[in-house]
Parts: sequence; C-alpha cells; structure tokens
Amino acid sequence: MHVQWISVSLVVVSVCLVPLLYSAGVSGQQNSPIVVIDGLGTVQGTRGRTAWTDREIFKFYNIRYAEAPIGQQRFRNPIPVKPWSGVYNAALPGKPCPQIGMNMSTSDLAAEDCLTLSVYTQNVTANRPVMVFIHGGAFVVGSASLYEPDYLLEKDIVLVSIQYRLGPLGFLSTGTANIPGNMAMLDMITALEWVSNNIRFFGGDRTSVTVFGESAGGAAVSALLYSPTVREDLFHRAIIQSGSIFSPWATCKSPKEGALDIARRVNCDRPVETMEDCLRNVPALRLMEAYEEHKNTQFNITGYPDVSGACIVIGEASPFMPKHPKTLPRSAFRNVELLAGTTAQEGLMFWEGVYRHGLSYRPETIQSSWELLQLIDTINERFGASSNDGSHTWHQLFSTFLTTEIDRANYTELLPGLVDICGNLAIKAPVLQDVTRFAHANPGKVYLYSFDYSGVPSMYNFSSTDDEFKYPYHNNSFHAEDLFYLFPLGQRLNPRDTVIAKAMVDLWTSFAISGRPAAAPLKQSWNPVSHFNGPYLKINEACEERQNYFNEFTASTDKARQQRSAATLLGLSRATIAVVALLYSVIRYLM
Repeated sequence: MHVQWISVSLVVVSVCLVPLLYSAGVSGQQNSPIVVIDGLGTVQGTRGRTAWTDREIFKFYNIRYAEAPIGQQRFRNPIPVKPWSGVYNAALPGKPCPQIGMNMSTSDLAAEDCLTLSVYTQNVTANRPVMVFIHGGAFVVGSASLYEPDYLLEKDIVLVSIQYRLGPLGFLSTGTANIPGNMAMLDMITALEWVSNNIRFFGGDRTSVTVFGESAGGAAVSALLYSPTVREDLFHRAIIQSGSIFSPWATCKSPKEGALDIARRVNCDRPVETMEDCLRNVPALRLMEAYEEHKNTQFNITGYPDVSGACIVIGEASPFMPKHPKTLPRSAFRNVELLAGTTAQEGLMFWEGVYRHGLSYRPETIQSSWELLQLIDTINERFGASSNDGSHTWHQLFSTFLTTEIDRANYTELLPGLVDICGNLAIKAPVLQDVTRFAHANPGKVYLYSFDYSGVPSMYNFSSTDDEFKYPYHNNSFHAEDLFYLFPLGQRLNPRDTVIAKAMVDLWTSFAISGRPAAAPLKQSWNPVSHFNGPYLKINEACEERQNYFNEFTASTDKARQQRSAATLLGLSRATIAVVALLYSVIRYLM
C-alpha cells in the first residue's frame, strides 16, 4: 500500500487433516468455521464472500504464530507460538504492530503482542497452492488486515497475510549479538515456518508456497531469496513488487550509529551492554517517536536518509544477512520461480521526498539550464548514485536524455524526468538486478513486468489534495497502485478497472499455481526473461509483451512528451541514446 517517504521451528504436526466443523461461534455467530490445528489448538473464524462471483470463503484473522516479543524478548528472535487451550477467536482483525499514528498508550505492552497472521481459504479439505503476502510501508507502517482476500480467492488458492515488527522494534541494531537487527525478517521466517507446519489444516499445500510482497514487502521477499537462514522448503516461488534488497532505502549503511542516536533520544545513551537493557524498558510509542526524530534529522542532513532502525542490516552480527547479495556466487541462489516488476511511474513518491526534504530551495524558481543540471546532480547524490572517483556516468546519462527539457530551463517539463531518475534509482534498477541474477541462475523461470494502467483508484490525487506539490501529468501508474487490483483497498473499481483486476489476479494466481503466469487478456503467452532486459509484460488494457525493459526507465518522460505533443524526432533520438547509456551503466554496476 502507499508508503510514506523513505520514511514472515514450530511443533511438527503429523495427524491427518481435521475436517471443518460448524458450531455456534464464540462471538455468537451461527455456523462459524472452526479448524483444529493439531499440536496447537482450535481456531474459530468467520465467513465472507468474494467480490465477483460471490463465492463463500472462510476468514481466520489474527492467529498468533509467535509469542509476544515483550520484556526481555524485545529485539530478540521470535519464539514460535505455544499451544493454547480453548477456542482461539479468529473472527476479527487484530491490531497492527506498533507504529507512528497508532492509538496506543505509552505503557501498552499488549500492542507489541502483534506477531500474527491471517488465513483465508475456500475449502479446508483441499490441497491448494498457498500465497503468503508481506505488506509494505517502509518497514514502519502497515498491517495484515488491510489486505483482504475478496479478489484473490476467486481462484483456488489459500491466502496468508502476515505481520512483523516495525521500525526500531523490528530492525534496530547495535551491532552486537544481543540486538543484531533484522528481528522483523526473522518474524517473517517464523511465519513461513508456521505456514509450512500448519497450512494443511486450512486446505493449503505446504509444497507449493509463493511468498509475495510490495515495496518494503518486495524488498523483504528479495532479501529472503538471498538469506542463508531461510530453509529451502519454506517457499517455492516468489513475487517481487516494486522493492528489492538492492534498493538504496532497503539496507542500513550505519546501523550502530543510528541505534546510538535513537538511544540518546530516549535517555539510554550509555555503554552498549547496559544500553540494551535500557532500550527494552522504553515504551514502544516513545521508541517509535525517537525513530521519527532520528529520521527527520537524517532528512535534514542528506535529503535521502540512511534511517537506521527501519532497514535490513547486512553484516556478520546478523546471521540473516551476513554478506551483501552482490557478493554471492550464482551457486548460492535459490532454485525458485520468480515474478518481479514495477509500476511505470515509480519515482513520484521518491521525488516528492527529495522535493520536501532534500532541497534548500524551491525548484519551481529555477530559471537556468545550469541550475537544472545541479538539481539532477543533487538527486544522484541523494540516492547514492555518485562514485568517489568521479567515474559514474549518471550525470551525463540523465542530462543527455533530458536535453530538450533542460535547454528550455522549464522545471514543469523536466519534472517527469526527475520522476524517472528517482524511480530508476530507488526501484527499477534494483528490481532488475534481482531479475538478472535469478534469470542467469534459473533460466526459463523468471518473469518481468511493468504495471502501466491508470484507473479510478489512485494513491496520489495531487490535483485536489495537495496545493504545494502537484504533478501536472495524468494517466500514470504510481508506486503501489498495482495493489488496488489485487486487494480491495477501499476504492471501488469501475468495469474497466475490474477487467484489469481480473487479469492481475489471473496472472498472480496462475504463477502461484503452476509457475507460469497466464491471463485471458494476453494475446500470446508471456515468455520468461531470456536476455539482459527482457522480454517483459506491459500490464495494461493491451497486455502486450515487450522486448526492452530499459524503455521503462524513461516511461514518465515519454508519456509526458506525448501529452505535451512535444515528442520530437530529436527528443526520441536522445531517449534512444539514454537507453543505451543506461544499459551500459547497469552492466558496469552488475559486473
């Protein structure tokens, strides 16, 4: 879902599947679905209906997969849930994990008891493929209950949505064994272990599990692909949507320094050994506030923050990710089928962050080409695209592509190019790195897409809700807008939108079922990645396969030029030059 600016070994069960029972529910509902999980206990859910065919489904919300990470368990590895007595009420969505904006008292320990998952199924006696969703939200916001099954359970799959610790509760790292970081990633692994051990009681096939996520959730899926701590049998396919371990916002650059700053803000600035005990006694809400203060300071300093406390830690202190995936040999890659992609206009959210936090002036006031070039340099620096030896070609690359707009010294005309730059650096190039690595390691098993449909639902309605920051171009597919077509997120779909949603559901679930994405709108089969940058599927009303994914690196500018009727031959030729330069630059980066 929309994320703020950068700012999933249990008891092994061995008894046969227990049939679904019907009884008077604990909450008073009649015929509430009840499932007995051997070795754990009984859960009682509720009934629902799918969106398009009114298919009856069963919903089990807020099932614990781990013990509450409170007290001495804060910042530590999750402990698999213990068996319970009585009937566990899973009829209502639970609370999200602690996060800024949450209605939570400063001493509410129950708020941290949030390591839960929701299971949605249509037939508990079946043996259907399982899809496990990891929500996004910059690793600081979000919850499982936002992502209902009304669309995806039109197909014969079981859907699981998981929660994990957020912000410093999930990612703070002092670089020591006591607080190594990546607690949230271990939460996800524990949730996947719960699924592996127990999903058959809900009609799921533990040998056919697809893990998928968007934005920070996509980065988490990417990280799970490379982690040596993830068992090979926990998932068999993966879908990465608009996020990657290679994204500059996904990993911490200086986690210990960030932890020390957060500790200072909650009066725990003392030697690490005693600081850890102090941090365990800080109310969750105050810890989140300290993280926000730390984040805002980083914004002011760099514009693009190294916000320790909400990012994946790489290094020997954390067994989850002891080495950066860049350094891993091909033999270390998992043998999985992978579907990955981005939205066409990913960069608007990231440009908004630079606009609001990374500049000391308003770019609308720019009046010269030189100032626009300096602005491009600033963006490159904010996203870590500059090299110490000055050999990086990003400046030449983007200034060449945007020559027409720069020559006119027109910020409004340049804006789509800035969106492209931010989206490429933050999302598109990193996701392409995942795709390239796994396509080489697992030929014929990797699929690439670009979501380029603009419907009624929108994450960003700048024309009516934001007088300060407006994007003057229309019919765009911004970051996270693909989620509207997989989950009912509160904005109704019109008939045209519904066609796209049905196609998306077909593609995602067919991949989860067979490893090969297919949908009715496709005029031909969607082929796996066979060369460096394609083929890929352009997901829109035409749903056509394209050959050169690098064309997506200029998607915002190309669309804006068309809308301005200014796509001159000169501009198009320069766009071609830019694509070649991008290809060369990314190849150099990957080598």
